[in-house]
Amino acid sequence: MKNLLLITTAIGFAAMAQPAFADEETDLLKKQVKALAARIEQLEAREKAHKQEAKAASLEPTAGPATSYKPSGSLDKRLAIVERNQEVAQETQKARDEKTPKFDYKPGKGVTFTTPDNQYALKIAGYVQADNRTFFDSGAAGTTNQFLIRSARPVVEAKLTDYFDMRGMVDFGRGATTLLDAYGDFHPMPGSKLVNLRMGEFKLPIGIERWQSESDVMFVERGQTTNLVPYRDIGVMLYGQIIPDQLEYHIGLTNGSPDLLAATGDNDNNKDVVGRVFVKPFTWMGVRALEGFGLGFAGSYGIHQGTVATPNLVTGYSSFGQRTYFTYAANSYANGPQVRLNPQAMYYYGPFGVLGEYVYNSQEVRNTNTNRRLNNTAWEVAGSYVITGEDASFDGVTPVHNFDPKSNQWGAFEITGRVSELNVDNKAFLGSLFANPLVSSREAFETTLGVNWYFSRAVKLNVDLTRTTFEGGFSGLRDHPDEKAVFTRAQFRF
Repeated sequence: MKNLLLITTAIGFAAMAQPAFADEETDLLKKQVKALAARIEQLEAREKAHKQEAKAASLEPTAGPATSYKPSGSLDKRLAIVERNQEVAQETQKARDEKTPKFDYKPGKGVTFTTPDNQYALKIAGYVQADNRTFFDSGAAGTTNQFLIRSARPVVEAKLTDYFDMRGMVDFGRGATTLLDAYGDFHPMPGSKLVNLRMGEFKLPIGIERWQSESDVMFVERGQTTNLVPYRDIGVMLYGQIIPDQLEYHIGLTNGSPDLLAATGDNDNNKDVVGRVFVKPFTWMGVRALEGFGLGFAGSYGIHQGTVATPNLVTGYSSFGQRTYFTYAANSYANGPQVRLNPQAMYYYGPFGVLGEYVYNSQEVRNTNTNRRLNNTAWEVAGSYVITGEDASFDGVTPVHNFDPKSNQWGAFEITGRVSELNVDNKAFLGSLFANPLVSSREAFETTLGVNWYFSRAVKLNVDLTRTTFEGGFSGLRDHPDEKAVFTRAQFRF
């Protein structure tokens, strides 16, 4: 329009400056002006259209006709295509996962194969303990210096839907084959820890150190309290946590295993009732210094009826060096109720840990025509400190850094100490009827100091310096000589 205005103005001034033309010439000039103005309007319209097309083309991400470009619609379409591609990839991966079993390995805890729906799983684990026993006086009976395989235990666990699982463990150590665990668990409320039922052969919840896993104990051998509790038994047990991680319970009905033994059957029609309650009373407070404190009470009751041929009694109490220092006299056998009472406690805070317990064991014993109730007792206190700073726990120590000298990493180090004692009822020695004082001791008092080196969760080295003193049990009614030894253990867990 600007150009049209200029042309019109110029023609006007030109007409004013010239003489008058004839009417025909004036009409012709007017027509030419109108044609020129129309042409200018067409050019300006075309220029405007070109500018709009150029602007649209600068916003278009891909080549295409300018007239079909729709900015928001095209972007939404492309985003939808990307999202759909992601969905297709996820669906493809999901379909692949639904056909592929899951595999997981945790050092020291075994390898686990799980079905895609998480309803079935198989876990394979195990450990080997290679020991050395060196006695300061190896001339006494039962004190032979030696290397031995203390334990060699493959472990198989399986999940059989959310409602069932099972465990089996066999020990090939010390040149013998022993079935230790063979049980199944029923979980009527999957996802809840309130109620569970165990059936088969399993460890009883009596004795806090016995309850601790063999691979996690602080020392090469357990203390004197384990002499007065069963090793394994066969039966059923209800267990669970009334308050998760704070209050747990166990109650069972079993054949009734003698002290320190693993029952493989039953000698009479009577059964033992066993139970345990354990509480961590300060967990709910959120005070870390108190969270690791727990105390409990366990016990058992049952009628044990033996015979001269099958006494149904402990075969003998053992020292730290595994020397038998007490046995019942020949022709002695269980003949009545046995009661075990076991208060227990533990405390863990940072690198510090301690556990302790007391066991009262009362057993009716018969020999010839004489019955006596023998009350044997034992106690122990054990402590540890992880000098490299890792947390101590009932389940052992996990190094922050595994052994790797190239990276100047050495694992975790723990120092340990324990005091434990067992006392046999003096009535057992009256008239030498139930025990011979010349070969059986009335008391064993053990002190042990140790160092544990955790190369990783899977590899551990124990070194223990131990001394056990005895009361009685030697010729001339003298005390048996002290047992002094250094025990080492290399443990490998898969």
